[in-house]
Amino acid sequence: MARKISAGDLEFRFRSNRLVLDFIATVGERGHRDIERLGTLDDLDRWIEAAGFAVKDIVLKDEDLADAKALRDVMVHVLSDVVAGRTPDRADVHALNQAAKRPPLRPELGEGGASLTWHADVLVPSILSTLARDFLQLVGERTDLDRVKRCADPTCNMYFLDLSRANNRIWCATDGRGCGNKAKKRAFVARHRHTS
Repeated sequence: MARKISAGDLEFRFRSNRLVLDFIATVGERGHRDIERLGTLDDLDRWIEAAGFAVKDIVLKDEDLADAKALRDVMVHVLSDVVAGRTPDRADVHALNQAAKRPPLRPELGEGGASLTWHADVLVPSILSTLARDFLQLVGERTDLDRVKRCADPTCNMYFLDLSRANNRIWCATDGRGCGNKAKKRAFVARHRHTS
């Protein structure tokens, strides 16, 4: 029987240490339950705000949501291929390059230098361009690529950038609802079940 999706399942995950990987994580438990966290325009609006893109008067269109999901799926395909040592599909690479060609968001400091806002002539294409550029740097420069990992929980599959000194992190997170914490709880219960 399929597990029901809870409100906690739909929360955005910002724990990968790289914004573009957090964007990819807007589908949770990929290949298992495929929890869609960008199901509506309101979800996309919330993600834009949660990602730190403080923009005013966002007006989103259905094609913005479709474009965001399409780019996210292309990123997953390319990242999966690159991490596995395979050559990515040419059409996917082309789609990423096209997204990155659009003008990115422009940051602007507020008066007093204490706040940052983002500006664009066309908002969502600029956000997607900013994310595509981050992705291209991650994959193309390869300086951090050996630190990109997939969570060890077989149902999670979230990619994250391991910033630990020893480069030995295996879970997407170990606190709260993180997979490491859940694994520790399961191990604790299993140990106590055997000793009882």
